[in-house]
Amino acid sequence: MKYKKILFILLLLSFSIDQIIAQNEVEYTIQGVIKDETGITLPGVNVYNRETKSGVKTDYNGKFSIKLNGNATLVFSYIGMKTKRIEVDPFDTSLRNLDVVLKEDMEMLDEIVVVGYGSQNASDLTGSVSQLKESDDVVRQYNSVDEVLEGRMAGVQVSSNSGQPGSGISVKIRGTNSLRGNNEPLYIVDGIVISSAGEDTNNAFSDGNEDQGIQNGLAGINPRDIESIEVLKDASATAIYGSRGANGVVLITTKKGAKGKSKISAFVNTDVSTISKKIDVLDAPSFAQMVNEVSMLKGFLPKYHLDNGQIHTINGDGSINPTALQQINWQDEIYKPGISTTAGLSATGGSDKTKYYISGGFNDLNGIVDNSNMKTGDMRINLQSNISDKLKVDTRMSMYYSQGQFAQGGSKGGSSRSFTKSVVNFQPLVVPDADISEIGLSNPYSFINDYEDLSQEFKLFASFNATYSFNKHFKYQVRAGGNYRTKSRSIWYGSTTQKGSQTNGALGISGIDRYSYVVDNLLMFNKKFGKKHRIDAVVGFVMDGVTSTQSNSESENFPVHTLKARAPQLGQTIVRPYSEMTSQELLLSGLGRFTYSYDNKYTFTATMRADGSSKFKAENQFGYFPSLAAAWHISEENFLKHSETISNLKVRASWGMTGNQAISPYQTYNNYGVVYYTDYNNNTIIGAGPNNLGNEFLKWETTTQANVGIDYGLFNGKLYGSVDVYHKTTDDLLQQIQIPNSSGFQSYLTNRGSIENNGIDLMLEGVLYSKKDWNITLGGNISFVKSEVTHLGIPDSPVYINGVEQNASYYLGSNVSSGTYFKQPANIFMVGQPVGIFWGYKTNGIYQTGEDAANGPNVNGNAPSAGDIAFVDQNGDGNIDASDLTKIGDPNPLFTFGFNAKVTYKNLTVSALFTGSYGNDIVNGNLLIESDAYQNNKNVRPDAYYNAWRPGVTDASAPRLDHPNQTLFTDRIVEDGSYLRLANLTIGYDVPIKSNSIERLNVFFAGRNLFTLTNYSGYDPEVTSFMGDGTVMGVDWNSFPNATSLSLGVNLTF
Repeated sequence: MKYKKILFILLLLSFSIDQIIAQNEVEYTIQGVIKDETGITLPGVNVYNRETKSGVKTDYNGKFSIKLNGNATLVFSYIGMKTKRIEVDPFDTSLRNLDVVLKEDMEMLDEIVVVGYGSQNASDLTGSVSQLKESDDVVRQYNSVDEVLEGRMAGVQVSSNSGQPGSGISVKIRGTNSLRGNNEPLYIVDGIVISSAGEDTNNAFSDGNEDQGIQNGLAGINPRDIESIEVLKDASATAIYGSRGANGVVLITTKKGAKGKSKISAFVNTDVSTISKKIDVLDAPSFAQMVNEVSMLKGFLPKYHLDNGQIHTINGDGSINPTALQQINWQDEIYKPGISTTAGLSATGGSDKTKYYISGGFNDLNGIVDNSNMKTGDMRINLQSNISDKLKVDTRMSMYYSQGQFAQGGSKGGSSRSFTKSVVNFQPLVVPDADISEIGLSNPYSFINDYEDLSQEFKLFASFNATYSFNKHFKYQVRAGGNYRTKSRSIWYGSTTQKGSQTNGALGISGIDRYSYVVDNLLMFNKKFGKKHRIDAVVGFVMDGVTSTQSNSESENFPVHTLKARAPQLGQTIVRPYSEMTSQELLLSGLGRFTYSYDNKYTFTATMRADGSSKFKAENQFGYFPSLAAAWHISEENFLKHSETISNLKVRASWGMTGNQAISPYQTYNNYGVVYYTDYNNNTIIGAGPNNLGNEFLKWETTTQANVGIDYGLFNGKLYGSVDVYHKTTDDLLQQIQIPNSSGFQSYLTNRGSIENNGIDLMLEGVLYSKKDWNITLGGNISFVKSEVTHLGIPDSPVYINGVEQNASYYLGSNVSSGTYFKQPANIFMVGQPVGIFWGYKTNGIYQTGEDAANGPNVNGNAPSAGDIAFVDQNGDGNIDASDLTKIGDPNPLFTFGFNAKVTYKNLTVSALFTGSYGNDIVNGNLLIESDAYQNNKNVRPDAYYNAWRPGVTDASAPRLDHPNQTLFTDRIVEDGSYLRLANLTIGYDVPIKSNSIERLNVFFAGRNLFTLTNYSGYDPEVTSFMGDGTVMGVDWNSFPNATSLSLGVNLTF
């Protein structure tokens, strides 16, 4: 009996153990959604099994799904939130779908804001910093950093110089800081300075190649690899970057690995782009009628015969050519849908010791014309290793390669050298089956088939960061990194283009090899004394160097044209032999920041940076850039701490100085370059000659900025925002000042003048509705800025403003064009006026009668006639000349804005982004040609023909067809540039799946640049034609049209 009991007990134990083992082997899935206390879903929350350390992250909508075996403890961790643990087992089905709420942890929340050379507690932040953490589902639609920034941050204005792949971009933070220097912010990726957005190869042609469009220098930073972007705007935040912080700083942090088993994400999307807007010009029959009318006004016979919708040419003897001409709408013919494909793959995972993030991407981008395309590939490896409890190492490396073809388009080319003008203005009648050379010089086909702009680029970016903690308060960090960039660019003009016809083909080749490095040595201290005192400090030494080599060559007279830009060896005439120019620059800096916080209520910050630059001589080589700031966290005071309405209220104030040294090296010296000239025997002689007049007294531009801001949160954080008011003055502007021709130069670089910017930045976001399956959030920002020239150091001259004579100090900007049209400046920089106001002639309609014209002033000594433009005589001397130029517009907007909305219902998410600008004017320089009917070989706007003055017409809005003064810059081509744009619309759906291998399947549809509400008649009100010249502002000249794109994609995580 005793043995039977023992046997029974053993059998029972065996059964129980089997059950326990079986229980632990049961595989099941836990899914759910994670929100904060206000009901906002939290993307990127770490969800992992405490026992196995494997885990996942929540998606864009805060949802997760994790597979488990047996009993487990799920850990939910998120920066700024208290970690939460939930125990689950395979037999408790009530825990299969979890609604998890995470509470704020103020101690952790303080660690999430990245600032210069470290991070700061959010409650300790005294500067003006905007932060962007977009979800993967949003950034996967974009191919460059500027597209992610657009419209999402107050005080940050983003614009493009073209609508084709790889085009240049401009980012401006809080107005214009420099008249001649660079206004682009400083870009820092993982602590390493990278090249600016506007940096490109030199002009490919010795005549300036004024048609060469700037390409995007920021290409290679994959938006899909970005974890966060911080934009530092006031001096408290940017002074730590000293001489390079005047234009603001953009800090980009790429993704790190996450602890747990490998998690792989893949996506692919296809995009179809079409032209957003077409310019309305005459159709072929109307064009033929216009040409006939103008020909007869000139005393010639009609050129075309119209017969039942067909158009024939009239021969010189008056007979009609029996072959009807082909009628072409050039915009329909040239601008075609472009189909692009983007794909990417990433993997993340790791252990307590080492974490990794690996990604790769491929883009096949095609623009809206046949010769506008780009193929790119990129790869990134980020590794974080805990070598020991005291030593941590962070290594990051990325590579980028691109191969592109750029459609012709640029800044200062004349009408005969412009692709976009050719498409709009070329005659819409051609001989059927005509060869490209027979259609006419610089016809639209020639810019597609007989022009090439080819580029290849490779970038390598690497950084190494080692942090050694002496104890929990002191740590030493060394960061070393480099950025290598090599690019070649070849531009070909064939014989059917204006430039190529003069030289039997022309080829210019340019290249850039740029290597930059930085070494940071930082000592950091962070300690809390007692319960109320906390100190955060950093001191460091930084060495930053750049070596850049620009190369050029140019040849003409090609016996064979079929190889175009691919056969430079065929050029029979060497206009410019291959040459290189290498420059080096070095910046040595010492820096420090000290932050003291008392009781989480009062914070004081002081920073100092000393920079020594190789660009300046010894007397001005060092600059010192301090800042002071304070913040009062009012919501932590007892009288407000328990408020049910105000959950956060902080007042900030700061003052500081930053600098700008964005000029080329060696400007303090007289530089010499190669000079080509021809002797009496027509032989080319190569010599050397001075390129500039050096100025040994050059020094930094210095920007002083004061900022007062308020951060607020209402209703337990459901509504939050900020208000910043700032005053910014830039002194010792680096300018090219005109000097007497007897010096041998037209100008020289010097420090002279001041600019003042005053503005307000407003931001507001919040949860409009959050219950059960619904979540609706809204957000917006608006920025007001007024930029004014306060000093130039140039003697006053008499000018007329709004008809009133006054004396003012001023200088004119660069000429808009080198051709017949607009070969004059559009902008003037005048003390007491906004930066870059438009300077031209005011008009008062059209002289409708001869009597009206007889009472009007002469134009450059010629009496006006009926049908002429009526110019306003500013000084009343009876003659229109340069003394009558006056202010006719302002390119600076009164405010810019962006607002967004996101609606989530169960697995469906809809988000939209709107951007806009109000109060700025645009000079539509293209109208000078598009309204000049007198040049009757070019097409024009319908208004220029149908509403032109003719005898007996008394309400004409356009001048007579043979009006001679069409090329003058007047207010007739100044238009309202205000606009509202639906920049992005995304609809995403998480497909419910039941799979052991697939964690998430998301399908999305996205549209970009879907519509624009504007009164501007050009292609696009946002395009900036002159990125390379800060003295030409708000002018649309030869701009490539923008595109509307629709895309469909799939995101997959497993």
